[in-house]
Amino acid sequence: MKYKKMMKFFCMLIILIFLFSYFIEVSGYYEYNLQNKKNLTEEQIKQFEMDVKEGKDIDLNQYLQDSQVDYSNQLTKTTSEISLKLNDYLKNFLSNGFKILEKFFK
Repeated sequence: MKYKKMMKFFCMLIILIFLFSYFIEVSGYYEYNLQNKKNLTEEQIKQFEMDVKEGKDIDLNQYLQDSQVDYSNQLTKTTSEISLKLNDYLKNFLSNGFKILEKFFK
């Protein structure tokens, strides 16, 4: 009886993790960030070409600067650290769980 409850919980946990990962991927957040970086790069190239045409002094560091501002504070840094630790624990839990399941099915 306890084995069935444990297996049911484990299967539900895997399904929830899969669904969460799937919705993050479907939302397009990663692609959106890549598109923003690409657009920024295109703007920097256009600015560089205009400066070359106008004969201005060119400093490559001026065009390679990342214009994103870091708005993180102590709360976001702490939650990020907690998230990373939780991710490590879940990774270990899942890998050990699959090793246990592998022993059951051999």
